[in-house]
Amino acid sequence: MERDASAERHRRAAVAIFARAPSSGGKSRLVPHIAEPRLTSLRAALLADTLDVVCRFGSVDPFVFYTPHDGGHEIAALAPCAVTLVAQRGGDLGARMLAALRDLIEVRRHAPAILVGSDIPLLAAEHLFEATDALRRNGGVVVGGADDGGYYLIGMNEIHEGLFDRIAWGGDSVLIDTLTRADRLGVGVSLVRGGYDVDTIDDLRRVERDLTREPPERARHLREWFVDATSGFTGS
Repeated sequence: MERDASAERHRRAAVAIFARAPSSGGKSRLVPHIAEPRLTSLRAALLADTLDVVCRFGSVDPFVFYTPHDGGHEIAALAPCAVTLVAQRGGDLGARMLAALRDLIEVRRHAPAILVGSDIPLLAAEHLFEATDALRRNGGVVVGGADDGGYYLIGMNEIHEGLFDRIAWGGDSVLIDTLTRADRLGVGVSLVRGGYDVDTIDDLRRVERDLTREPPERARHLREWFVDATSGFTGS
């Protein structure tokens, strides 16, 4: 029993990116402003930058839970390190996230296990450190809120299934609804620094401004995407 308890305390952490293959679509609100193939290259840049952060973080096992099921090779080509690729399964977003966490925690025996979005342009190792540290210290669940009312990061050491039930995924109350659900279930919550994703042309303008204040190594692929615009990015 003592050996089993020691093994539980020393389970290795996992960070998993939840992603779509760039060529499979997404970012529909940008379609009126950015034509293909540049929109696909934007999706690829955001994912590549996220992979860079996770691969450089160290001391965790990196995963990508991806969709569609034939998109694994496309994602693997963007990764600067060896990542474990797992096809997403389940119905809505909540069911797919819960299935991924079950896979990581109950099947592969990782703890903490953290899911992050693939389109958080200013994601940094500090976000991941805060999340893993909070779970090791406090347990419960860790959440990184997004400016649109959702969250870009969620993690836990053990499954809390009720956090994914009856949530209006894609709405602007996902974060508050999740926190309310955690309170009702008696699950402690640690909040890490917030972030934002890129869904609209205003988000993209914001990224371009914010990158002027960030270290040059931050979001390298996205910086290249802006530079590669034939006439400069105007956000028109």
